[in-house]
Parts: sequence; structure tokens; C-alpha cells
Amino acid sequence: MPKKILYLFITVLLIGCKEKLTKVVTYYDNGNIKYIYYIDKDSIRQGKEIAYFPSEKISFVSKYTDGKNLDTIYYYNDDESNGLKIKKLLFENGSTYYEDFHKNGLLKKKGFLNKNNQRFGFWKNYDKDGNHYFTKEYKIIDDIEYTNQMWITLPIGDTLTEGVSIQYHFDKNKLQLTDSIYAFFQTDVSSFVLEDQEKTTVSVVLPKDYTQANFVPDFSNRAKDPDEKQGIPVIEVQSLKEHPNPMAVLQKPIDTTDYKKTVAFYWKPKRIGKDTIRGYFKDKLTLVDESKPIQLDKDQDSIITSYTKKIYFEFAVEVTKD
Repeated sequence: MPKKILYLFITVLLIGCKEKLTKVVTYYDNGNIKYIYYIDKDSIRQGKEIAYFPSEKISFVSKYTDGKNLDTIYYYNDDESNGLKIKKLLFENGSTYYEDFHKNGLLKKKGFLNKNNQRFGFWKNYDKDGNHYFTKEYKIIDDIEYTNQMWITLPIGDTLTEGVSIQYHFDKNKLQLTDSIYAFFQTDVSSFVLEDQEKTTVSVVLPKDYTQANFVPDFSNRAKDPDEKQGIPVIEVQSLKEHPNPMAVLQKPIDTTDYKKTVAFYWKPKRIGKDTIRGYFKDKLTLVDESKPIQLDKDQDSIITSYTKKIYFEFAVEVTKD
């Protein structure tokens, strides 16, 4: 019994023994403190760091471990309240969880940043009363931050009022090689104003052959021109309005007025293993100005202008043997 007590006592002493750190203080020209931080015997930063504004208000507070700042950083306003302004949680892969606050202390927005300080994923935004105001989905396309979808909500709840978005689903994420996945896409809100929506068409673009070439995560290998003449080969699935028998691909009947803004199809895998179905939904507006004939092409008697909004999606799947 005494040996067990002695062993526990020594263990506590060893755990409680910490390396002595040196406190470092720097100053502004006016004599006010600028930074307070700590270093170990190898001059590597360890522990808490506090920075101050020239006004002596706290600027930010962070924490170092072995010279790395992989903890939460708190940034403050340089005013009388000295309230919290921004909060960042840093991760080893370079990404950041970010929160921004109104002057009254309530959350303003939150979401994730990548290592290049670009927004990705879903960002939620709140008004000064704390109500969820709108959500934006960001994707990194060709290494550029891209606003993919947006939903605006009413103060009384999550009722969608306007924005640019789609609803879509795949009926399963695990399947056998001989099976298929049902995919359904429909616009919640068109990218274009109401008076132009009758001139729009919708479709879904996918790689033609998943066994050879997929869309990469940032879609940089997609076709860049409107005629899809560059990039990897693709297929374009048109809306149900263009389908000769829409009921053949619909799992559940819908009102025929929705056919124009709905795309549905079956996706059949061609290989075993984990994969990601990537593609994009196209909302395309075509305008024809017949008052301005084009002289260069005898068969073309009007000017055609088109505008396209792309909403990118991806869906993870796992295919097993029969």
C-alpha cells in the first residue's frame, strides 16, 4: 500500500513540474505596453500572448504552443467598450473557423476560411438583434472564391424568401455496381429577374465518363466556353420539359408547371470503391434581339445573347460488388 501511495505522489510532482518561461514586454513610443508574451529557453513562444492598442485597450489575445498559434484568437474593438470584434480558431491544415460580432456583442456572421483566407462552405449572417438573416454557400472554383448559393430568411423563421439556390438529392450514397442512384434537381429561386424567367432553361452537367475523368474539387478541368468544347467530355441532362416522357424518370409526381425548372435522372456507377459525383446545375437565360441582324452569317438574322449561372454540387458515394 505505501508503495502505491508513493508512486502516485511522484507522478503528480512530475506532471506539475513545468518549464520556466520568460516574460517579454514590448512598448509603444508613448510608453504604453504593445505586447506581452512568453518564450522558453530556446526563445520559442509558449502560452498566452496579449496585444494592446496605443490607447491601452486590448487588441487581441492568443495562445502559442511550441511556437505555433493553433488556438483561438480573440480580437477586440478599439473603443470604450473594448468588446469582442472577431474570433478565429486556427487549424493545422491552415483553415480557420471565423466569427464576426456586432458592436452590441451579438454574432454577426460565422463560417470557415481556407489557408488563402477565402470563404468556403456555408456562412450564416445575423442582424443586430441576433436574427438569422441570410446564408451563403461558397466554393473555391479555379482557386477563386465563388458565391454558389444564397438563402434569405424572414426574421420570424427560416422561410426562404429570395436568393439564388437549388434543392437537390441523391436517393442513396451506398450501392452495388449493378444498382443506380436517382438524382433530383429543382430551382428554388432563379438567378434571373421574374420578367426573364420565361426565357430561361435549366440543366445538369456531369462528366461523361467517371471511369476516366472526373471533375476535380475546384472544377478547374471543366469546360470553360459556353459550347462545352474544352475541358473533359461532359453530358448535359436537360429539364423534364425537354424529356419525351418525364414520368419515366420521376419517382414522385409533381405539378407539370415545375417541369421547366426540374432535372431528374438515374446515375449508374462503372467502378467499385469510393467516389464523388461532381457537377453543376445551369440556369441559362437566352435573349434574342431581332432588330439587330448579323451580317457575317447569312443564316443568322438576329443577335443572341446568353447568360449562365452555375451552381456547383458534389456528392460522395461508395460502390460495392454485387
